[in-house]
Amino acid sequence: MEKKGVLIAVEGVEGSGRSTHVQGIKEFLEEEGYGVTVIGLQSSQLLGGLLGQVKRELVFQRITLFLAYATDLADQIEYTVKEALNSGFVVLADGYIYTLMAWGLTRGLDKAWLSDVLSFAVKPDLAISLVAPVNVIIRRVITKNGKIDPLKSSIDLCINRDLYASFRAYVKTFQKHLVDLSRENGLRTVRTDRSFEEVNREIANYVREVLR
Repeated sequence: MEKKGVLIAVEGVEGSGRSTHVQGIKEFLEEEGYGVTVIGLQSSQLLGGLLGQVKRELVFQRITLFLAYATDLADQIEYTVKEALNSGFVVLADGYIYTLMAWGLTRGLDKAWLSDVLSFAVKPDLAISLVAPVNVIIRRVITKNGKIDPLKSSIDLCINRDLYASFRAYVKTFQKHLVDLSRENGLRTVRTDRSFEEVNREIANYVREVLR
């Protein structure tokens, strides 16, 4: 595939500010005159609506759930990403391969196997990992949702019967894997425990570099 557009992946755990800053990048790019397409995990027309149900029915079958996420992403790449890139658009991914990799590694899945499964993915021109202190992430999640959802709190990991302790341990492990992946693969790591404006400026600078 001859690629004309640009693919930018924003990676991070729930509460890292991923969706917020994808929206910020989108607005910045549109003001600069770029056409923008946004994709996200669990967002394909094929599987997006079913994944919530799948998550509840297959919560303890981690490989099956990972493959469902990967299939969802593959569908978006085939029917949205490739077309947008060929049309010269900037594609923003609200979670992409490194978020899925960290998700799988946190659940003890084999790294080489994860990489092989995700080898279909178009390589991003820029990948940014968003991280923040665990307490900041937990506060954001509770503020947004009013509670910690048992599924999103990684109850499938059986870390602790206390959801708060479970989610805290999950976020810490997830971010460790994401930071390691970022170092290995050259991702830009951005701390989001700052004002939106400050973080957005830093991300915008990285975006400008890749668009030159």
